[in-house]
Amino acid sequence: MLDSASGVYNGSTENRSPIVHILIADDHKAVRDNLRSVLKEQQPHWELSEAANGKEVIELFRKIAPDVAVLDIVMEPIGGIAAAYEIQRTHPATKIIFISNHYNIREASVVTRLLGAGAFVPKTEVVRLLVPTIKKLLDPTNQPS
Repeated sequence: MLDSASGVYNGSTENRSPIVHILIADDHKAVRDNLRSVLKEQQPHWELSEAANGKEVIELFRKIAPDVAVLDIVMEPIGGIAAAYEIQRTHPATKIIFISNHYNIREASVVTRLLGAGAFVPKTEVVRLLVPTIKKLLDPTNQPS
């Protein structure tokens, strides 16, 4: 069956969900590996892509358009905030989740609101909160009208 939202053939029957594509971006490979492990363990059917910085994120978005981008706020040479701005400009349907150890929830929520991004998850809470946050952002009944 062709998923009309993503244009991807998912081979599903009527009872299956469309394939969800998640982009993970962090400048530390160990963090990307941990994020990949958490997501694969909790949602093995999700497709995952990785980027080491905001520049790679923007380049990947020229080739693919993930449903969700999980972006570290602080990366070099281009950080998550600049990458999120570009994603929102070119792919406004993409949901964005910021992650960070450098920002507290109050600071990150300001950035999240200013950019119209979806959410913030502290890196210390990724195991517990990342998958539920992604599911909430993707839930069509949870979208603003």
